[in-house]
Amino acid sequence: MKVLAIDTSQKVCSVAVVEDGKTLKEMHTCSEKEHSQTLMPMIKDLLESLKITLDDINLLACSKGPGSFTGIRVGLATANAFSDAKNIPIVGVNSLEAMAYSAIMQKGNKNSKIMSILDARNDNVYYAVYKMHNGSISKFKNSEVMNVSNTIEYVNFREPVYIIGDVSRERIDPLIEAKKDKERAQGKDVCLHEYVENNVILAEAIGLAALEKYKMGRFGFSESIRPLYLRKPQAQRQKEGEDGTIYIWEMTSVDIENIKNNYESFPNSWNLETFSEDVKDSKYLVAKQNSQIVGFVGMRTIFDDVDIMNIVVREDKRGIGIASNLLSYIIRKNENKKINLEVNEHNISAIKLYQKFGFKVEGMRKKYYNKTEDAVLMSLNLG
Repeated sequence: MKVLAIDTSQKVCSVAVVEDGKTLKEMHTCSEKEHSQTLMPMIKDLLESLKITLDDINLLACSKGPGSFTGIRVGLATANAFSDAKNIPIVGVNSLEAMAYSAIMQKGNKNSKIMSILDARNDNVYYAVYKMHNGSISKFKNSEVMNVSNTIEYVNFREPVYIIGDVSRERIDPLIEAKKDKERAQGKDVCLHEYVENNVILAEAIGLAALEKYKMGRFGFSESIRPLYLRKPQAQRQKEGEDGTIYIWEMTSVDIENIKNNYESFPNSWNLETFSEDVKDSKYLVAKQNSQIVGFVGMRTIFDDVDIMNIVVREDKRGIGIASNLLSYIIRKNENKKINLEVNEHNISAIKLYQKFGFKVEGMRKKYYNKTEDAVLMSLNLG
């Protein structure tokens, strides 16, 4: 089976013909011309050099993202047009998955985790983790865009890990070493991680990945493949005023140190020592805006209830909806029957916020704060 593979998701535009797991030929260009100008002539040259035509192609494969928004559309439009004209089945391949196949092409079918990572600007990355086991690759962590400091939390280093992408080692290594130190402190053995050069032309890996998907029946025809956009284009986010979007993540060890080092920016009723102790036993979430921590919340699950221990917003970011975002996230993601919290009786704005989300006053704790101010007990019933 001959596969015509196309990649326009990155700066390098590439095409390849793959047959039965082997690359017959690939072509690529780093030209400054738009992919829309270089792709079709390159495909023509590729087919002619192999003395074949589209009629000899049994399967089309194309990167569907993440990557360049314009480039992805160019590649998919071309593949869909070929599929429509010749009734050739088509497979869309995640660019991050293709990178994982690229790592396998260089390192062989060794049991390991593969972390694919692409720069998404503003200290964010496109990111996914795959697992190679007994000659088969599977998804371990779904593709998403996240802050680079959070990516390492989704990989344990108790088995070999290959890292492939365009994010520099200088940015990643300190995070990995901090995670390994944490695992060693828990008495866990850790393995070496290894960087894989991102030097396999992606169209080749896309062709191999597509062939595997085709064997499993995961293919379609013209217009069946859609772009994989993990976030909106920059121009659209600017137009909609979303550059300052607030994202909620699980707190990482890096986040904890960040908060500790800047604790004076998060004034609240807890001192640093109390926070440092509670974060060991409670689940914490952080709110981030433009890659900066702007708020956090801690909670504990007790039987069928969730108790919110503390909800804090950075002093210079109050009044723009961060607490609302954190509270909304907890409510939406919560599977328990009841959420409980307590608030200072004089914190009228917080009480009104909780009431807006449906919390009801259930009691008081006399002289709870500094032995002088009462705490209002509030609950939200979900079950």
